[in-house]
This record gives sequence, C-alpha cells and structure tokens, in this order.
Amino acid sequence: MLDSIFEPGVTGVSPFAIIISLYLAYYVHNDARNQNNPRALLWAFATFMAWIIFFPLYWYKNMRGRRQ
Repeated sequence: MLDSIFEPGVTGVSPFAIIISLYLAYYVHNDARNQNNPRALLWAFATFMAWIIFFPLYWYKNMRGRRQ
C-alpha cells in the first residue's frame, strides 16, 4: 500500500510529491497573503510547479528580517 504512494502515477509524478507541492504552495500563499504580498498567488503557483527552486527563494526573500 505505501509503496504505491512513492511510485509515479498516470502523470509521471508520485502522489507523495504532489501532496508535498500542494502543502508548500498552500503555506507560501497563506504566508504571502498575511504579509500583504501582492504576488501571493504567483508565489504559490511557482512553488507548486517547482518547489525545489521557489520555496527556498521565497523563504530567503520574505523571511529575512522578520521577528517572532
């Protein structure tokens, strides 16, 4: 059962990778919207399509200088 999560599906991408991409895009969109970023949807779409590039880029550009 768990083996099928990691195997490529009909689209050639594993369901696990799609779930990770969706989660990261959701996180980026909510964070960007909370920070009043006018390009929140663009950041989310870019993160979904190529999260390995855009998630660290978003993190670097938008998380620097934030205080907890």
